[in-house]
Amino acid sequence: MQRRTLFKLHNATGLAAALLVLLSAITGAVLLFRASLGFVPPEAPVVAEHLPLEGIVAAAEREGGAPVTDLGLPQAPEEPYHAWLDDDAETELWLDGSGAVLARHEGKAGLTRWLFRLHTGELLGVFGQFLMLALSLGLVALACSGVGMWWSRRPARRRRAAR
Repeated sequence: MQRRTLFKLHNATGLAAALLVLLSAITGAVLLFRASLGFVPPEAPVVAEHLPLEGIVAAAEREGGAPVTDLGLPQAPEEPYHAWLDDDAETELWLDGSGAVLARHEGKAGLTRWLFRLHTGELLGVFGQFLMLALSLGLVALACSGVGMWWSRRPARRRRAAR
């Protein structure tokens, strides 16, 4: 390919990819601070004797009506257990050591969930997934055209010696 053609391809691909990369970078940067944007978990009262983990999971499943997929353990006496449920609402529960539910949060309609879906392209469905695929292929094309332009600028004798 001629250098001029590679340059045009490189610029067009770079401009198109830059818009999607910028969107992805901005949403990714905001998602880094998602703990500050989301629901603030409650403090748990200190209990003398904690239920076994099976009891905490059973209490969360009774309250939420769905299986628990993950359980966050407290790191301090005043921190609650954090249970994620396998339901369409993306429910999170916070429980104290006795199994009492302190708070419930449904994250499906939240800001961070919306940002994550935009970041991954999931928000736009198949079209969004196609855009993310096009972006990744565009970045590969950008790298290849950049190497092609660099290679075409090398003096002819160095290219012959490299063969």
